[in-house]
Amino acid sequence: MYRLCQILSVLPGSSVDCERGFSNLNRIKGQDRNSLGNDHLRHLMRISSFDISDQELNAIHMGTLVENWKRNKDRRLNHEREDVPLNL
Repeated sequence: MYRLCQILSVLPGSSVDCERGFSNLNRIKGQDRNSLGNDHLRHLMRISSFDISDQELNAIHMGTLVENWKRNKDRRLNHEREDVPLNL
């Protein structure tokens, strides 16, 4: 009986969390972002699942996020690309 209570105590009462996750996934990965990699998608899902305001994200986490983004791979941060004209 004790083992049955343990099993029942970890079962979700509803599928609301799963449905919320799939809705969030569909919002993030739409037709225009269909080529997102798994790591990128996982990180975006994690960020969007937190209940955090834009101001709080900018004030607390933006410096760390930008530094991690810069270190992740070699990026062209000086906007000097040969294949894209600068005059728009």
